[in-house]
Amino acid sequence: MKKYLVGLGLLLSVNGVFADGSGLDQSIQHMLTSAKEKHMASALKRPQAFQGTGPLLLRDAIYLYNLPVRAGYLQSLVGLGCDIFQLVLDVESGHSDIVISEGVNLGGYTVLYPDRIYDNAAMFAYALYSGYEDKSFHLYDAQLFGATDVNPSTIVGRATAFGYCFSTDPSAVALYCDSLSDRCYSSSEINP
Repeated sequence: MKKYLVGLGLLLSVNGVFADGSGLDQSIQHMLTSAKEKHMASALKRPQAFQGTGPLLLRDAIYLYNLPVRAGYLQSLVGLGCDIFQLVLDVESGHSDIVISEGVNLGGYTVLYPDRIYDNAAMFAYALYSGYEDKSFHLYDAQLFGATDVNPSTIVGRATAFGYCFSTDPSAVALYCDSLSDRCYSSSEINP
């Protein structure tokens, strides 16, 4: 039986860019563009209840159960407009690597979390709170991503992942993006 101890890591700032030649940077940029388009389209459909800055509250959350972690495709939790975006992850089988990114299109950064998370690990939590509008966590296999001899659909693990968006902006959202389907989903689509 696994112990559920939550470790919290807070990334203050990183001035590096993740560039491994695997196309990961381009995949992340594409996914964030898709997430922003999804957010803009939904914002046009729903009226804003409040304009301006409010208290720091949980504005949106997304819950993903039995999420497949694929070798060559990103499964991403994206926070847009979140002052704090938190990932809580439990790898149930296999493993997952995590790439963390903030402000990718605005001179931000993308960095690989240094440790692979296996199914025998305790629950993992990480919070991002920079001033960048977009904050994201990407699950994948760092060793197999972009490899020519690997089927990118190969499932290397399964996980339960929660994304929490805390913000002073009432329109802040948490999204799930899947590069296999090339789509982003809102919390209401995932957790009706």
